[in-house]
Amino acid sequence: MMDKMVELINALNTLTKAVGAMTEKITTDYINTFEEIYNPEKDEPQDTNAKEKPTLEQQTVTFVELRSRLSEISRNGHTAEVKELLQKYGADKLSDVAESDYTALLAEAEVL
Repeated sequence: MMDKMVELINALNTLTKAVGAMTEKITTDYINTFEEIYNPEKDEPQDTNAKEKPTLEQQTVTFVELRSRLSEISRNGHTAEVKELLQKYGADKLSDVAESDYTALLAEAEVL
């Protein structure tokens, strides 16, 4: 009976060592994978100023783009607000808005 218990204890010790080795390998592999994906030394932030998207003020807005976006905003329940914006820019209808005001008008409409 004692021999069977010693065999069982030895088998459990061997199993425990194998599980520990497997856990260590999996953990090490996982950590190494993370370091490959995110390497702070390699993934330094690059100069984003050169690739920075132009702001709304820097973009040229066409009449068609403005009309399309204002129509969409109006359909979403903001017809009265769109009309107020047009009047703010001295126009009763979109075609009366000065081309130089398209970008500013669109910027204000986007917050509606």
